[in-house]
Amino acid sequence: MQILCPRRTNALILGLGLLALGACTSPPTATLYQGLGGEAGIAQLVSRTLDRSASDARTRRSFEGIKLSAIKASLAQQICALSDGPCVYEGETMARSHQDAKIRASEFDALVGMLREELDAAGVSAAAKNELLRRLAPMKRDIVAAD
Repeated sequence: MQILCPRRTNALILGLGLLALGACTSPPTATLYQGLGGEAGIAQLVSRTLDRSASDARTRRSFEGIKLSAIKASLAQQICALSDGPCVYEGETMARSHQDAKIRASEFDALVGMLREELDAAGVSAAAKNELLRRLAPMKRDIVAAD
């Protein structure tokens, strides 16, 4: 029978302990940006939501006379930045860009409903969907016109 040296035994125990601890770590948490599918996923989500909103009877008034492609690019950039992605939002503030639009709460809520449906259709997790909506929610006061 071979007797191990105390130093080797301690090193072996320490190594096994570190190996066991390494196996217990959880995988890295995905960022909201990743959960939304990165830039491509966000661009598709924005495009589908705005296409629906521009043609839906409840919300289309807000999009009349507006260049939809420019809004899509700006909103995708904003959501990318808001979701901890690599983008930098360079557009107007929500208050400034919506000051003359006279958007009603019912129009805003309908658009949010369409966004929720598009998030579901894209397979975005409930956690990512809720986090995005939580981050977007404060903008409502800057978008909806006072009654």
